[in-house]
Amino acid sequence: MKRLFTPLVMLALAGSLVLPGCAKKEETTGGTTTDSTLSLGDLPQETSPAPGTTYAPGTEPAPAPVSTTPSRPRTTTPRPTPRPTPAPTPTGTVVPAGTSLALTMDTEVSTKDKVVGDAFTATLANDVIVDGKVVFPAGSKVTGHVAEAERPGKTSGRGRMVLSYDSISANGKTYSIDTMGAAIQGKSGTAGDATKIVGGAAAGAILGKVLGGKVGTGAAVGAAAGTGAALLSRGPDPKVKAGETVTISLDRSVTVRVPA
Repeated sequence: MKRLFTPLVMLALAGSLVLPGCAKKEETTGGTTTDSTLSLGDLPQETSPAPGTTYAPGTEPAPAPVSTTPSRPRTTTPRPTPRPTPAPTPTGTVVPAGTSLALTMDTEVSTKDKVVGDAFTATLANDVIVDGKVVFPAGSKVTGHVAEAERPGKTSGRGRMVLSYDSISANGKTYSIDTMGAAIQGKSGTAGDATKIVGGAAAGAILGKVLGGKVGTGAAVGAAAGTGAALLSRGPDPKVKAGETVTISLDRSVTVRVPA
C-alpha cells in the first residue's frame, strides 16, 4: 500500500505544476465561452507590432490624420483665341474733299450726240499739290461718263447736261474720285425763234403787196410760215468743246501714294 501511494503522490504533484501553465482562461457570459488567449499570429497585418515592441491587448494604433482642407478642382488653362490680323492702314498723302482740279476736255461732249452712260476723257491742266507734294501732276488722265443729258425742246426750254468724273490716273496708279460736275445749261433759243417769226411776217407782207392782195392777208400768211419754222427747230444743245477747261471740286477725299 505504501508503495502504491508514493507514485500517486508524485503524479499529483507533476499535474499541479503542468496544468497552471497550459490552462486557458475561460470567461462565460450568458452561456458563451470566449477564448481570450492571443498569439502574434492572430493579429491583423496592419496592426502587427513592430519588431522590438510589446503588443498590449486592447490597444490599437491611432489612425492616420485625415486632411480637412477641401481639395481644389483640377482646372485647365484655356488656350488664347487668336486675334484676327488688322487690315494695314493705308499710307500716303490725303487729297482733301473740295480740292479743285482744272481739266481740259479731250473731245467735245454735247447732248446732240451723247446720251446717259457715254464715256469721255479729259486731261489735268495743272499740278495738284498737297503739303508741298505733287500728288496729281499735270497731264494726268481723267475718265468720266455722262450722268444726265436732256436736249432742248422744239417749242421752248433749255437743254441740260451733267458730267460725272470717275477716276484719275497718276504715277502709274488709278484713283477713284467719284465727283459730279455742275449742270451745264444750253442757251435759250427764244430770240432766234422770235426772229424767225418776225422775219416770216415781214416777208408775208411784202409778198402780199406784190401779189396785189390785202396786206393783212399776206402778213398773216407770213407770220404763220415763220411760226411753223420756229416750232420745227430746237434751241442750241448744251456742250463742252474740245480743249475747253472745266474746273471741278472733289466730292470726297482721296488717299494718294506719292513716289519718293
